[in-house]
Amino acid sequence: MAVDQKVDPVKSKKDRWEKADIILRPVGALITALTIAFVSYAASNYLSKNQEKEAKTKLYTELMTKREDSESALRKDMFNSIMNNILKDKETVSLDEKILQLELLTYNFHESLNLMPLFEYLNRRNNMETKGADLKKAYKGRLIKMSRAIIAKQLSSLEAVSKPVPFTFEDTLFTSKNSKAYLNDSEFRDRIDDLVEKNATAYNGSETFCTFSDSVFNGKRYDSLQHVIRIKILDYDTNNAAVKVRLTIQTRYPGKPSTPELTRQTEFIVNYFEFPMIDNTRLENDMRLAVVLNSMAGDISMNKSGLPVKTNRIELKVIYFPGSRSSLKEKPYFDDIVSKLLLNK
Repeated sequence: MAVDQKVDPVKSKKDRWEKADIILRPVGALITALTIAFVSYAASNYLSKNQEKEAKTKLYTELMTKREDSESALRKDMFNSIMNNILKDKETVSLDEKILQLELLTYNFHESLNLMPLFEYLNRRNNMETKGADLKKAYKGRLIKMSRAIIAKQLSSLEAVSKPVPFTFEDTLFTSKNSKAYLNDSEFRDRIDDLVEKNATAYNGSETFCTFSDSVFNGKRYDSLQHVIRIKILDYDTNNAAVKVRLTIQTRYPGKPSTPELTRQTEFIVNYFEFPMIDNTRLENDMRLAVVLNSMAGDISMNKSGLPVKTNRIELKVIYFPGSRSSLKEKPYFDDIVSKLLLNK
C-alpha cells in the first residue's frame, strides 16, 4: 500500500524590485498626498491674491473714474464760463480780461481744442480797438508769449518720440525793408519789392529738406519708406508774425523700386498761433508732420555784444511723430486702428 507524501508549496524568492515596490508604495502615496495638499494650498493662495488684486484694481478704477468725472465737470463749467466771457461783446469786459480768459483756456485745454481762431480773433480785436501803440504792443506780446509757451510745451512732449528739425532762412533784404527809405520813398520801396519777387535768394529760394524714415506692414513683412520734406519760404509778414510756406512731401519706398514715388505739395500760413499736436499733416501709418514757427524776422535777439537787435532770420521747426501723441481732437482713422489690431494678433 502506497504512502501519501505531503508536498509543501515552493516559496518564490522576492527580487529587489518587488521589495522596492513594497517599501516605496506607501512613500509614493504620502508624496502624492503632500503634492495634492501643496497644489491646493498654492492654488487657493493664488486665487486669494488674485481676488485681492482685482478688488484693489476695481477700487482704484472707481476712484480714478470718479476723479475724472469730477474734473471733467469742473473743466466743462470752466470752459463754458471762459468761452462766454471771451465771446460776449460787452464794454464791461476789457480786452485785458479777455486775454486773461484765453490764458486760462489755453493752459487747460491746449491739447484738446484748436485755439488758433481765438488767438487770431483777439489779435484782430487788439489791432482794431486798442488805442496806444505801447498798450497794443503789450497785448500782442502777451498773446505771442502764451502761444510760444504752449508750442514749446508740446514740442517738449513730442521730443520723447522724435526730435524737431530746424529750418533757418535768412532774408538778405530785411534791413532794406525795415529802413525809413522803404517807408517814405515809394521808388525805393518798389525797387525792393521787385527784388523780393525776382531774387529767390531773398527768401532762401533753394528748398532745404530733411528725411524721416518709417516702416509699414504689408501683410507679410515690413516695407521701409522715407518721407523727404522740403520747405520753401514764399513770403512773410513781420507785423502779424506770419510766414507763407510751401511744403513738399515726397514718399519713397527704397526696397520697392517698382512702387511709384508719392509727392504732395501744399501752401499755407504759419504763425505763432498754431500748435503742433493739433495743426499737423497726416501721413502713412498714422504718422503726423507739423511745421511750427520758432522765431520770426524782426524779433528781438541778443548779439555777441549782448545788445538787443532785430534778427533777419526766420526759423521753422519740423517734427515727425506718431498719431498716438497727437491731441485728443486728432483721433486716428478706423482703418489705422483695424490694421494695428490685426498686426498685434
